[in-house]
Amino acid sequence: VDSRAMLHWAALSNGTVDAQLVVSQNTAGWAAVGIPSTGLQMIGSKALVSDGMVYDLNGKNPSLVVLATDMGAFDSISTTVESGNQVLRFSTNGGGNTMLNLVVAYHTTSSGFPVTRHEARFGVEVLITSTPTPTPPPAVTPPACTPSTNSDFQCQMTVDSKATLHWAALSNGTVDAQLVVSQNTAGWAAVGIPSTGLQMIGSKALVSDGMVYDLNG
Repeated sequence: VDSRAMLHWAALSNGTVDAQLVVSQNTAGWAAVGIPSTGLQMIGSKALVSDGMVYDLNGKNPSLVVLATDMGAFDSISTTVESGNQVLRFSTNGGGNTMLNLVVAYHTTSSGFPVTRHEARFGVEVLITSTPTPTPPPAVTPPACTPSTNSDFQCQMTVDSKATLHWAALSNGTVDAQLVVSQNTAGWAAVGIPSTGLQMIGSKALVSDGMVYDLNG
């Protein structure tokens, strides 16, 4: 509503709205939420005040603000102070996709409602929806894949100036991969799948002699 007042609400399956007004750091003052009979006018409405009472707001003069003989559009009410905040909770009729008009007012330094006029007052139109509109999660961009120069594979990665790794993710949940070490007919090459992290020791390695070795140390 503003920097001090926050309105929370939920549309319930029985066609009512459960709502809560929280006015922060306001234990020395008062807070009120009204359900107007016309538009967003405070005058003519019934208001739940932080003293736990419902008032008829018949005019601006304090003498015209009187205790209500009924709760009007309020179905249930409660008021508490939580962590220095005034908390006004109420329920009222309001099914999904309807507009609920409310008037919110408060004073932060005087608890003398209604003699002390409001410090701030707001008319609030709340669209009550049966289900909140979810905030979509941020899009996750996968790491860029460099297309493989080998048509049998999808991607490739340059390991160093001599070694290139090509791979493809297959539909059966496996990965087909190929390590190419250039100009290396006089030497050997190996690729290992570690059991822990990126440690060669403890892994099994496929070596260019066509054998798989346990690298125990």
